[in-house]
Amino acid sequence: MDENIPAGGKKATVERKYQILAVVLSLLLVASCFLIPYILNRRSTPSSNSQTAASVTSQEINDLERLLQSSDSYNEAQQVVEGNYVDIVKGDQLLEAGARGIRRLSRQGADQEALEDRGITAMLGSLYDPFSSFMTLQEVEALDTSLSGHVSGIGAVMQGVKDEVRVHQTLEGSPARAAGLKEGDIVREVDGKDVSEMELTEVVALIRGPKGTAVRVGIMRPGENDLIYFDIVRQDIEIPVTGEVKEGNIGYVALTDWSQNVDQKISDALNDLRSKGVKSLIIDLRGNGGGYMEPAVAAADFFLAEGTIVSSKGRIAGTTRDYEAEPGIEWDGPVVLLVDRGSASSSEIFASALHDNERCILVGETTFGKGSVQKLFRQEDGSAVRLTVARYYTPSGQNISDEGIMPDVVVRNPVAGEQDLQLEKALELAKSS
Repeated sequence: MDENIPAGGKKATVERKYQILAVVLSLLLVASCFLIPYILNRRSTPSSNSQTAASVTSQEINDLERLLQSSDSYNEAQQVVEGNYVDIVKGDQLLEAGARGIRRLSRQGADQEALEDRGITAMLGSLYDPFSSFMTLQEVEALDTSLSGHVSGIGAVMQGVKDEVRVHQTLEGSPARAAGLKEGDIVREVDGKDVSEMELTEVVALIRGPKGTAVRVGIMRPGENDLIYFDIVRQDIEIPVTGEVKEGNIGYVALTDWSQNVDQKISDALNDLRSKGVKSLIIDLRGNGGGYMEPAVAAADFFLAEGTIVSSKGRIAGTTRDYEAEPGIEWDGPVVLLVDRGSASSSEIFASALHDNERCILVGETTFGKGSVQKLFRQEDGSAVRLTVARYYTPSGQNISDEGIMPDVVVRNPVAGEQDLQLEKALELAKSS
């Protein structure tokens, strides 16, 4: 759940965790083979060389700590972490982590600004929290733009399918549709860079850019042997939320993010579908990695007359609270929610709110599993500290971090081809509701 920003990043698999554990145990075993004889045979007085090495290291760290303590930007960042992080952290440990993180740069003669930025990054890295990080001015500006609901890009909605980034939809009147991109196209290159191993968010970031600039997208299209290239000029894009009537008089709404005012767009789409006589609804959250928390909470309330939407727990004021549904309901008909491993953060809040209150059927794959709340603490120079300030819990009391939400009906789409088995199953369930 994001209070101010979306999430990103890939969840480590169980297999990966076991691999890391095996490596660590192996290193410990090897280390013990060297350390035990040393401990048994060492003399009571250490050598002068050992004393000198330890003294130099300790002095160097002390000097670097003093350097960081003289930095207003570093001190501000550390105070933010100490005062707001979801868990209690010790200032001396944060400072030491920052000092150790700049040791190499200091030896290379880096300037003060570079050392300060690296110190903040290292300090935040010591939290071992993938959702807490230091953001540069440029990264903050890009984030603000993406969460405003207005972005500069090509107007193509991308989706992660298995290990591929595919075009899920091209928006009406967009540069992508005018250029000839089609649903099902697999993105392989962006401006000559191979993106086949990149995450969905990384590929999207490369495709987006300033209005009026061009981007070259290389795609693999089913039935074609070679990459097809499209040179597309970016434009300002407003991401719409529209309702579509599927066969069987079933409403379909796809959400690509949880940007500002998206809850109002959902309400408008529901009203439009209701006016067309739609009785059952499919909401597609696949590939929706989150965004602001508030629109997800507000949108969930459209479907609930009562009950808990989500709960959060943190250390600072305003982060521990229960979000309850208000009386009244906008949509009381059957709902099927489509989710996959790219459904994260605010999408998981929305999905669990409806699911735990028995207002929907979940179809697809287990969601990403991001059960924390982030807040952006902006600094005077325009940079920011992105920090986890709370953890959230579903109405059933579960924190889904690293676990995700298991769907009621598990359906996986084929690796190759354009058949959407997940949507087909959702339509089947919506018809029988």
